[in-house]
Amino acid sequence: MSQTLRTLGAGALGAFIVAVAALSVRPGPVAGAPTTDPAPQTITVAASGKATLVPDVARVQLGVTITKPTVKAAREAGAKAMTGMIAAIKGLGIAEADIQTTNLSLYPQYGSGSAPKVVGYQISEQIQVTVRDLDKTGDVVDAAMAKGATDVTGISFEIADSVKAQNDARAAAVAAARTSAQAMATAANVTLGAVVSITDGTPVQPIFYGYGASRGSAITDLATPVQPGTQDLSATVTVIFEIA
Repeated sequence: MSQTLRTLGAGALGAFIVAVAALSVRPGPVAGAPTTDPAPQTITVAASGKATLVPDVARVQLGVTITKPTVKAAREAGAKAMTGMIAAIKGLGIAEADIQTTNLSLYPQYGSGSAPKVVGYQISEQIQVTVRDLDKTGDVVDAAMAKGATDVTGISFEIADSVKAQNDARAAAVAAARTSAQAMATAANVTLGAVVSITDGTPVQPIFYGYGASRGSAITDLATPVQPGTQDLSATVTVIFEIA
């Protein structure tokens, strides 16, 4: 019995030695092998900024719609009205390149009854006028209507140098992001480090302001007031700061 115990004890001791040997020869890191650095600690902030500007360009959509008994009469009346409108607009100092035809259509008009028949023809021609001196915007409308314009379908206001304005908004957004990140870092008792990345999330922002005149509006002795107001160009950014 004692011989058996001695044999089992020797076997257990041998197994322990083998296990220790196996642990002692476990391969270590290979010299020159790439190592993975821990990811830097960061603060991520989303912020918005805006630039408020006064528009300096107006685009006026106006035109003439006339119904006459025949195609020839409709075309002649439309051409006469449009020629007069364009001449009056040019007389205000608007360049020819800033007057663009946007629509020209001619449709038959039908009478009522069980068997409708053509009773006339309606011609419609629309133009867009780019006004670079906003003080003349109302004058363009009045001059056109005095020469037979029947349609004023809208006015849109734009900023000529929209790229600079949008970049100003982006700069304001980044500054706001830094302010927020600094407040978070102070609250967490850490030091705000360098910017790791900036992502621009600014959407396209078309601006349109409608104008109330419509087909058949009668011109009055009052000048047409047009107020461009202001435009806010907004930008949204996501900034990641490193925690120093």
